[in-house]
Amino acid sequence: PTVSVPAPIMNAMPTVGIGPTITTAPHLLQGMNIPPPPPPPVMAVNSSTPANTKVIKRTAAGQTWEDPTLTMWPENDYRLFVGNLAKDVHQSQLEEAFGKYPSFAMARVVYNKADNKSKGFGFVSMLDPRDAARAIREMNDAFLGSRPMKVKRGEWQEQDLRHFQKKKKKYNDLKMVQLD
Repeated sequence: PTVSVPAPIMNAMPTVGIGPTITTAPHLLQGMNIPPPPPPPVMAVNSSTPANTKVIKRTAAGQTWEDPTLTMWPENDYRLFVGNLAKDVHQSQLEEAFGKYPSFAMARVVYNKADNKSKGFGFVSMLDPRDAARAIREMNDAFLGSRPMKVKRGEWQEQDLRHFQKKKKKYNDLKMVQLD
């Protein structure tokens, strides 16, 4: 939609932006301190991802890889594990169930990559610890779909590669002591 402005004012105004054109008389803009738009993110060389994004490395089964899905979650959030989900529960239903809490940030249902079916669990992110505790109390054993959800505090914490290397070294040292 376009706002109607008399022709003399319209001709004096430059058009800027994408989408609906809204023009304002120049005398209304005088004295207003309008900040410039933010610059686009700096891209890494030979990459399609911004250069300043945090890279989270994961390790399992002797392999290490970068996991871009963990960067979607808010930093310093309070993550809840939601288990015993029915196979037909979708992410939108989980978001709707936990969306009543003011500090709700996001929710994800975990799917099997091979057949794209739910694995029966998911995660919910809250920004306030009181909301997270209230959600655990209120939503644990509440039905979502055909099953009662099991909600508990998520045990995930950011662990970098050094943590796993220390753990492996302790395991190897323990193994060597047992052999002696």
